[in-house]
Amino acid sequence: MARIGVTYLDIVQAANAIKARDEEPTVDRVRTQLGTGSKSTIAPLLKRWRSETASNTDVSGLPRDLVEALKKLHQHIQGDADQRIEQNQQEHQKQQNAQLSQLAQAREVESKQSARVRELEQKLSLAEADRHSLRQAVEESQAALEKCEYQLQEAAIRIEEQKNAIKEMKLENRDIREHFEHFQENIANDRQYERDQFHAASEQLKERVAALTEQLSLAEHKFSELNLFYNQGQVLVTELSQEKQEMHEQISVVQAKREALQQQNAEQGRQLESKMAEVANLQAQVVRLQGNNSAFSKESQLQRQSLERLETELAAAQDRLEQLLDENRILLQEKAIIQGQFNQLESSLESD
Repeated sequence: MARIGVTYLDIVQAANAIKARDEEPTVDRVRTQLGTGSKSTIAPLLKRWRSETASNTDVSGLPRDLVEALKKLHQHIQGDADQRIEQNQQEHQKQQNAQLSQLAQAREVESKQSARVRELEQKLSLAEADRHSLRQAVEESQAALEKCEYQLQEAAIRIEEQKNAIKEMKLENRDIREHFEHFQENIANDRQYERDQFHAASEQLKERVAALTEQLSLAEHKFSELNLFYNQGQVLVTELSQEKQEMHEQISVVQAKREALQQQNAEQGRQLESKMAEVANLQAQVVRLQGNNSAFSKESQLQRQSLERLETELAAAQDRLEQLLDENRILLQEKAIIQGQFNQLESSLESD
């Protein structure tokens, strides 16, 4: 069921009640008395009540022009007072709404700036973490590089040791060959001597055939031993050649490893340069983010100052509202005084 609005009878009763308290019925007082109703509904009905109340006043014995002039003056004063009160209230409401809107906008901007600052702080912490991880990666790469250099030095030392061993083996092989050649030369000299002795003293040789045969046997045995020694020397030379080949292969492998390590070192050097460039870039980003953070902090400070200024203006507006309310009270007092004077004038006219 719809609620019944304010009627003219309600306005009349409320106005009479206010009049009975020796107060001037206004829109606000009537609305307070009723506890309901809008100003746009109460104002025309109250104006109608005033018109009818003024028409019912006993003006016998007074000039009609004076009464009409007093009525018009009263209506004009009452209308101006109501209009000024309404305008002041509307202006105050507009100013208050504008100040609240500006305050809300400033708070929203400050909230956004704070969120932006927190986001930048998070990015800065992430950049610091990336920088720390990159620094650890660079340190690990440096440690791996030092380890590779150490292994390369050990390989070079081993290669040098193998070279020295090969040189020693070559020297031993040369000594063996020289000894064997000297031995062959001695055998040839001995045989030549024996042939000369055989031609010079064949008779003596016949007598010494047994001894020479025995010596020959010994020589052949010795030759066999020397031949065996020679064969062993050849086997040793072969083994040394094989070892030499193996050493060459090991040297090739070591050199290949060295080249691989050098390539790995160069690659790690390039990675290190890339990481250093990334670190420098991150440092530049950190500096830029710090600058942006400083700028946002300054802007946030400006927003806070603007917010404080808006709050100051709002306080000033509230002071202005209080002044306007004081002016309204003064106008109401003046209106009450004029109304009292008008009532006194009516009373004096009635007594006359």
